[in-house]
Amino acid sequence: MTLTQALLAFGLPVILFLLAGYGGYKILSMVVPSEYNPVKVSRFEAGNIPYGEGRLWFPLQYYGYVLVYTSIEPIVVLFFAISEASYATSFILFRDLLILLLSSIVILYPILYYAVKQVNTIEYWLLR
Repeated sequence: MTLTQALLAFGLPVILFLLAGYGGYKILSMVVPSEYNPVKVSRFEAGNIPYGEGRLWFPLQYYGYVLVYTSIEPIVVLFFAISEASYATSFILFRDLLILLLSSIVILYPILYYAVKQVNTIEYWLLR
């Protein structure tokens, strides 16, 4: 496998995935109204008529930890699965592993940065 094939095999799906995600976000942001709607903050519970705002607040203080776990764990499992190949004898396998490792770091860095920023936000840890 040449370097161009490796970059196409690992980079092209990532670029297509990011473009599809961004396109879906833009389409949904145009379709879904963003104005305030009292139905969004009303509670619908057990078929009763809604009155007032809901009493419970969904805690977001552990959202960053969930992002870290769900983004790093599949990559670690993938590296355990491909760790059985003999990289010491084949430069091509080692180069492909290095490309995979660097591309996963490039993909995971924004996710991890956002997750750490979420965890360090003090307002999410305060009780309402």
